[in-house]
Amino acid sequence: MWERNHGGRGDMTVVQSAEEVSVLGQGSQSQRSKREPAVYRISISVLLLLLSLEWIYPITSSGQQGSGRFLTVMAGLTGALLMAELLRTGWMLGIAVRLLVALTALCLMYGGSDPAGWALGYPETWMEDIRSFMESGHFYSISTETRGLLMMCGWSMLMASVQSLVLMRRSVMLFGSATLLYLLLLETLAGLDVYASVVRSVLWILLIQTILQLLRLLEGGTTPTFHRYPYVRWCTVAAAAAAGMVLLAALPGRVVPVPGPERISLDQIGERLARWAGYTPRGSIPASASVTGYSTSDAPMGSPLVQGNAVFFTAKSPQVTYWRGETRSYYNGSTWSDPAQNFQKASPAGLFRADGWENQTYWTRIRQTVTMERPWRGPNPLFTGGVPLNLSFQDTNEQNEENRMALLSNADSATLWLAGSSSREPIQTYTTDVMIPTASPEQLRLLGEAHSSSQDPAAIRRTYLQLPESLPERVRSLASDIIQKSETRYDAVQAVRTYLAEHAEYTLDTRMPPRGTDFVDDFLFVTGEGYCNHFSTAMVVLLRAEGIPARWVKGFSAGSPDPEVPGRYVVTQGDAHSWVEVYFPGAGWMPFEATPGFALPQGDTTDAAAVAGAQPGEEIPPQSGGGIGSAGAWLLARARALAAEPWLAAALAAAVLLAAAGALRMRRLRSALRLRLLLAWPRSSFPDRERLLSAAAPVWAALARRYGPRPPGMTLREYAASPALAAGTDAADIARFAADWERLLYGPDRPLRADSLAFLRRALRLARRLPLP
Repeated sequence: MWERNHGGRGDMTVVQSAEEVSVLGQGSQSQRSKREPAVYRISISVLLLLLSLEWIYPITSSGQQGSGRFLTVMAGLTGALLMAELLRTGWMLGIAVRLLVALTALCLMYGGSDPAGWALGYPETWMEDIRSFMESGHFYSISTETRGLLMMCGWSMLMASVQSLVLMRRSVMLFGSATLLYLLLLETLAGLDVYASVVRSVLWILLIQTILQLLRLLEGGTTPTFHRYPYVRWCTVAAAAAAGMVLLAALPGRVVPVPGPERISLDQIGERLARWAGYTPRGSIPASASVTGYSTSDAPMGSPLVQGNAVFFTAKSPQVTYWRGETRSYYNGSTWSDPAQNFQKASPAGLFRADGWENQTYWTRIRQTVTMERPWRGPNPLFTGGVPLNLSFQDTNEQNEENRMALLSNADSATLWLAGSSSREPIQTYTTDVMIPTASPEQLRLLGEAHSSSQDPAAIRRTYLQLPESLPERVRSLASDIIQKSETRYDAVQAVRTYLAEHAEYTLDTRMPPRGTDFVDDFLFVTGEGYCNHFSTAMVVLLRAEGIPARWVKGFSAGSPDPEVPGRYVVTQGDAHSWVEVYFPGAGWMPFEATPGFALPQGDTTDAAAVAGAQPGEEIPPQSGGGIGSAGAWLLARARALAAEPWLAAALAAAVLLAAAGALRMRRLRSALRLRLLLAWPRSSFPDRERLLSAAAPVWAALARRYGPRPPGMTLREYAASPALAAGTDAADIARFAADWERLLYGPDRPLRADSLAFLRRALRLARRLPLP
């Protein structure tokens, strides 16, 4: 039976057409939005902002460089997007506003102290990214800035969809479930501690769902009595109740100390499942593979790598060298960072170090020229083959004047950074004088004893002997066993190198250590496999455990010699590398190679081919004409390749025809599919009157097309009983459908679920027999 509504309009004989039903539905939605005051929509949007930040906070809570700025910009971006959605602009204006907000956030993210100046120079980077992508066909070839733009655009679409879904459908469970699943995956795959984020997310979800429930109460028959300000009172009571629940849940832990549980997290469960399935003998959840290359971020180490081949820069050097980018001093058990780097502004016209530190007995001076494959903008490191003394830019601007870019120099780590600048002109070529070590093993053996650090400066000992308190004792014991027989510092370094070469294997097919496991401990005692990050980090930790100052360096290996130009080297993303520098009193920081199969060059007698750590990059023919020309050339090349493979062309044509046929079929079945979805809806209060009528309205259009349109003034029941329809095989269903339609249209607002399902099933039967529009 249909539910009675004492305020109903009774059995009226006036009939509305399908178009009127559509207008009725739109009017109902507009009335619904008018009934929702601003405080309701604002409260929901604020809670959505807090819930969406739980997607960002866990990946920025490790203290990595730039994580605070990323969190701030993303919070501002999300807040601006949610506010823009509240303005209810048209869809075209809404897209323009969201794109403008994403571009503004991008400038704030990467523009440093001059976002406006950075924005003026970004279009050139965009065109260069298009050219690089068309040439290589790989997403990793585009710049970090463009990847950030794509991420922000995707985030904008997600936030707009989520806000519309919550405000219109009055349910946050879909986005809330996705949030909780995402957090659990972060714990499982990335080893992040997301417990607090999960608790907060549950709180935000409950609060949003509580506020949404108020509308259902206000529209139903069991509406509570609110004399004034129902939304404010309901939100206040909901927030107080949620806070009370949280405090009550935390009270037992305050009264009675709870012992720390033996953590069995999802990643351990996944590892056991992987072992049971025979995925890997060591039982590890495989991480997603990354492409080799240089990055300034300090992410947790250990993920598997895929060899990259894109050219990063070319260099001219009289001697073979590694290319230093950055150094790291602080190890937390999973990654390296350097929270206290002391950079000073430097002028390219002068010396970066003028204290006479370089000792010609151990160092020699050479000049190198580096040409970046793509225009290089700050903030980014400048790669040098040794300790830089000075640097000059070789590029000129439109007025044929030399670039005067701002430089940042760190005398302690001997690194250079190109600072962010308002200049639109990026740099591409620079020349630098560097000091490279030439000390022989015999000289280094005289500079320090293996088990004594008394000759090291206090600042060196304080910074470069740091180890995490959680470092397993067996790592320290292993360091003592390896180095105990070494008399000099140089011999201790060689002992560690020999041990790593004999007890570990080089491979890019690795996995992330389980959460809570030390990276070095997992490498030395569990896997015994890894690449440069594994070997170099293990070497630094083992040396520090025995009181030998050491630091971690990342940059590029020597690259591949150019057979046509002597002294020129091509450095690709596959040459990205990390190694170790050890402090020797009286000589400074000396580089050492920790990874088997790599040879750190020491002087001009080393063969360049022997120290190149990766294969040469794939040759890509130069393109011209900017981004549009590259796009055209890329499409032409793909078309020629397709024409050369007839079977592939035939398969593609067949796929296009099948897709077209499927689209045509789906268009005809669209109305029937909607009816099926409504039948599958699990909630007892759905579908409502407007959705029932809207979904079944195409049945009348199909009847009019088969039996003729309904004459003016004729009711739906009279039309269903007309001779043309009564003579058909569907006469009984049509008559019952018309009667239910009128009862639903002019009867109660909330029909019983059983009657709604019967109405939908009858409409679906008619939809199958009649050609719907």
